[in-house]
Amino acid sequence: MRDVLILTSGQEEHHYAARTLRDRIEDLAGTDVRVEIREVGDEGTGGWIARIRGMMGKKKGETEKLLKWVRRTADGTLGRSRWPQFRRSVALALDEGSPELVVFFDPAVGLALQERVGDRSEAGFQRIGVALEAEDLRAWEKVPADLIWAADEGPAAELKRRHSTVGEVRFGGWPVRPEFVCREKSEPRARQGSPFRVLYLVNSRRRKAIRTVEKLLENRGIRVTAVVGREEELKADLKKVFGKEERFEVRGWIKDLAGLIREHDLVITKPGIITVREILASGRPVVLVEGGKKAEERKDMCRLVVRLGCGALADSPGEIGRRVEAALEGGGVGCREWRRRARKEAWRAAGAADRLAEAVVRRVRSATVAERLPELRLLPAPVTGKKQLLMVDLHCHTVYSDGRMSLRELVDFYGRRGFDAMAVTDHVVDKGCLIGRLVDLTGLVMTAEDLPEYFRALQEERNRAWIKYRMILFPGMEFNLDGLTAKRSAHLLGVDLKEPIDPGLKLKEICQAVRAQGGLTIAAHPHHMTSMWGRDTLFLWERQEEYKPYIDAWEIGNRDDLFNPVGLRRLPFIAGSDFHKPKHLTSWKTLLFCEKDPEAIKACIRENKDVSITLYRDHRFGRASLASGGERNAEEFQEPKALLEEGKSGG
Repeated sequence: MRDVLILTSGQEEHHYAARTLRDRIEDLAGTDVRVEIREVGDEGTGGWIARIRGMMGKKKGETEKLLKWVRRTADGTLGRSRWPQFRRSVALALDEGSPELVVFFDPAVGLALQERVGDRSEAGFQRIGVALEAEDLRAWEKVPADLIWAADEGPAAELKRRHSTVGEVRFGGWPVRPEFVCREKSEPRARQGSPFRVLYLVNSRRRKAIRTVEKLLENRGIRVTAVVGREEELKADLKKVFGKEERFEVRGWIKDLAGLIREHDLVITKPGIITVREILASGRPVVLVEGGKKAEERKDMCRLVVRLGCGALADSPGEIGRRVEAALEGGGVGCREWRRRARKEAWRAAGAADRLAEAVVRRVRSATVAERLPELRLLPAPVTGKKQLLMVDLHCHTVYSDGRMSLRELVDFYGRRGFDAMAVTDHVVDKGCLIGRLVDLTGLVMTAEDLPEYFRALQEERNRAWIKYRMILFPGMEFNLDGLTAKRSAHLLGVDLKEPIDPGLKLKEICQAVRAQGGLTIAAHPHHMTSMWGRDTLFLWERQEEYKPYIDAWEIGNRDDLFNPVGLRRLPFIAGSDFHKPKHLTSWKTLLFCEKDPEAIKACIRENKDVSITLYRDHRFGRASLASGGERNAEEFQEPKALLEEGKSGG
């Protein structure tokens, strides 16, 4: 069974295309492929993403500006930024399964996927982006994907020429439901004496609808069918006004809209993306009513109809009547030309959903085991009850705060590399102070509402990490106590917590609360850092003597930084990666010589005996990694066999 995950982002046309694609995949692949549709982002994300798409593609360097914007903006106000929550939603959607292929319909989703997986080979799935709107294609120029499927040919060719990070760009048409696909092999002959049939999909107020029907019926050769959906009052009003007119019919909710469209010669409607695409796929010309409050949002469909020459644009009822009248002049020459071009477009787009589904099925079936997450490279140290060398990282972050990986993925990431213990320490802030409130607005820290779910998930993953990898997972929190200056700022790690601790407490009270739960207190990056992104947190360093009784260990190494003064002062130390994304694995780590037991590990750190640090390097960010079971040999890595044997035996 192969899995396909389709990610949508709150837009109606994306849900429509996703459902259509899912149905066609299941028809083609049967039970071989399982398809799941997930919407990413919370309520209101759709409008937020529309703003992103509006920003992209306008000027040179648009992607860089976008990335800055999504981190700094808060929907145009000082409200909570949606980008971290959106990125978190994408990561959690991926975390709940192991798809071989991911399909997405919005460039913002593609950027969130890229932030999560980066360029590492452990992505474990292929990515297909589906660009439904021609106007948005420039927004896709720097969205990495294995395939970008474009609905329109011209913009697709331009995208193929300019895109530098995509495996393939293909034009394939807009995926409408199969019942709307034009199946007529030739133009049906006009019946002598038959009236010209107009289908009016009413999406306007009562007065405008009545005036439009009046203008259409002024031409004696026209028969009008009005569809009002579930608007029963409007239906009754139209019947009251035109009830005696034989050339008029009003209908409510229609189950077979595709069949009704094919029964008519021309369709009048507002320029909704789905409706227009279905009409064009049916091979019928269209008159678009382009007025209204959302006219700007619908300009792309108006431009499409004008570019294809398969209809006209109108605004007022009088203009609609004149457009139809002009098309029927000279025996209907204009309308026949509209229909010829509409049918040409319909045949070009015919079977778009089938072609896209075939591309998905072909790629997902070609996925090999090598493309999935690698197996164990080194076995974790066995549980012997005796002292042994343990690799430990007690400073890691997930999507619960500002990390790139979900909790489950992070556990697998470390477990597959044979780590013996790790701590997840996502950020919390004191919202009682101004800086804490400002940091909370970024969405890059946990809220009080997140904490119960965070600790529940940590407990589940703690059990799974031990069962699957024999790796100890310590639940933790990083308390961000930031001031206006570096000397008034401190970050404290609480490791092996049983329940949440209020970040609004005083620093000494937090330390006491951590120890009351049997946890470790660790001063995070306590000295000057070289990172351009990190901010110095020197409060604890400036008050060493005061806080020594409250701190169990000080970070002597944090990612690429080494804090020599910690060693010179002979303070108890550890080293951690401050892990946020995959490349941070290459960083300083702690080596302990003790029993593989949570209490023994904490005691070893408190006593600070048999503790050392190492600069960790990983094969997965260089050459290929070593698979378990002896599938590859030591010569592939040019490493001494003795070292590999030592690692496999628990070193």
